[in-house]
Amino acid sequence: MAMSFVEVTAAIATLQPIQREYAVAPGDLSWVSSLYALVVAALVLSGGALGDRLGRRAVFLAGVGAMVAGDLVVATAGGFGQVLVGRAISGLGGALILPTSLAILVVTFANPAVRARMIAVWVSASGLGLALGPLLGALVVRGAGWHAAYLINLPVAVATVAVTWFAVTESRMPGRRLDVPGQLLAVAGLGSLVYGIAVGGRESYTEPMVAGALLLAVLCLAGFVLVERRRAAPMFDLALLREARPAVALLVAGIGLFGFVGVSYLQILYLQRVDGFDPLGAAVRLLALTLSFLVATVAVGALAGRIPAARLLLTGLLAAGAGALALLAEDPGSPYWRAALALGLTGLGCGLVVAPSTAAALAVVPPPRAPGASAAVTVFRQLGSVFGTAVLGAVLARRFAGELPDALRDAGVPAPAADAVTSAVASGRTGSSGNAAIGDAIDAAFTSGVHTALAVAAGTFLLGAALVAAVLLRPARPAQSPAPPISR
Repeated sequence: MAMSFVEVTAAIATLQPIQREYAVAPGDLSWVSSLYALVVAALVLSGGALGDRLGRRAVFLAGVGAMVAGDLVVATAGGFGQVLVGRAISGLGGALILPTSLAILVVTFANPAVRARMIAVWVSASGLGLALGPLLGALVVRGAGWHAAYLINLPVAVATVAVTWFAVTESRMPGRRLDVPGQLLAVAGLGSLVYGIAVGGRESYTEPMVAGALLLAVLCLAGFVLVERRRAAPMFDLALLREARPAVALLVAGIGLFGFVGVSYLQILYLQRVDGFDPLGAAVRLLALTLSFLVATVAVGALAGRIPAARLLLTGLLAAGAGALALLAEDPGSPYWRAALALGLTGLGCGLVVAPSTAAALAVVPPPRAPGASAAVTVFRQLGSVFGTAVLGAVLARRFAGELPDALRDAGVPAPAADAVTSAVASGRTGSSGNAAIGDAIDAAFTSGVHTALAVAAGTFLLGAALVAAVLLRPARPAQSPAPPISR
């Protein structure tokens, strides 16, 4: 579990070196982080079905192997295209690991109290991976280059395979079938949607390729709904989205990772591009966010059962929203302690959202639908991670591109030179050429883009808080019977 989430945030530490080496445009750079999470979100339901049909231990081990294989592809990359191919392969591994690891825990620990503690540890491991990823990645980038940062999981994978092979009993659910049409529609729909959002933010949503991608996304996702409605055992329980309480619980689960991954992405870019820190310096300054997130995910395990999940969610969303708003005061000359306090509040809030989101979803559905709700939470978390970089990255890119010409003009840069700088920045180069006035103008425009994206993140947190207050804080019926066990 920790491996699969290290993949999400360790990649952020490699963004600046990748951009410099391959001259990647700012709008395309978000794919280094987004593509992994997108593949996980699109395939995670099929990963669970494969585990039930072929054996959870076998599929889990295959997932570990696929994740390492993808990392090796990136580590040996000679171009940006190979980086993206490797990230997609690692995403396949994550899609196999996440559902089967949870199912193995449920099967192994039959006692409900012990099982609940093990699931709390499982969730905390995700927080550990998310929190430590940027720092581990930056340390390796500093010592051995960005390629080596994608080998972080290799020793963990070796230990995981050894322990799993000897200590985990195989289990399966015979008769479970794969939903091939639904899977193909989900992949095409989600991929087209994220592509349209990311590229449209950098260029224009009226561009034929962008508009076509968004139209394809609508058609494929509509087709996915139609296919799933006709299946006796659907890959995704659409009934969860037709009822207010489960729908809000799933949405909030996505918002938690949307905000955490998105704010991490924005801050890493800001610290490196505007403040001039290397990946390690930026990761150290991001510890205020990541460590508070980790502390919150661990604390939630102790608070579970004492405080209702909905109250934890409301508190977390309000705290994260306040922290994101406080980051709007950050500028190139502001002291770090102000940003650290805001990042700490944001991380604390996100931790209070991500950890109890599974409990919140399970609390608002009848016990027979609990397995489907658990799987849906995983999907929405991964979608939140995808859109955290895709949406906020698009907002940043669009605002940056819109503000840069005015900033250059205000700095007194002649029009021909300003056009050359704008073209250079759009292609992924710095564009300043050592000119202090041009550099300041670029920093000002980039800061404006980061602030706009942070405002969107804050608004999303506060919208989630409003939904929790309006829907989830209403009294819910207690479960009358335990959820059916997963068969061996």
